[in-house]
Amino acid sequence: KNFWPGPDRTDILYMKELLIHNGSTELIKVRSSDIIYVEAEGNYCCMYLAGGFKQQLRFNRQKFIAIINEQMRAEKPVFTAVGRSFIVNLSYIFLINTIQGDMVLYDSRCSQQIKLHASQDALNKLKETIHYLYE
Repeated sequence: KNFWPGPDRTDILYMKELLIHNGSTELIKVRSSDIIYVEAEGNYCCMYLAGGFKQQLRFNRQKFIAIINEQMRAEKPVFTAVGRSFIVNLSYIFLINTIQGDMVLYDSRCSQQIKLHASQDALNKLKETIHYLYE
């Protein structure tokens, strides 16, 4: 049986995959929809994926933003920066509480909640971004 869906199939949802060169020895291939968020840690980043997997990246936040901008320029916005520490996948945002400085991300595939802390200003900007993109 031929498993290739062929050009006439319209029921297939294609997901954007990112190719990330992690240093000179690693190549990471990951669906953008699997990235919940990325946390900046000085000159490195840590990428958190759906299902609880975590991967350290050997470059800084600006490099990750450049990769997204280059490889996803034709896509509708999927990620947004939240303050200086986080890059968040918009589809995982469940709750934003600007008073407490909390943002809750939710992965329904494994019923995982992730609570991140950010400044009130960063969370207000995030709320504005969401209103702009979804209205």
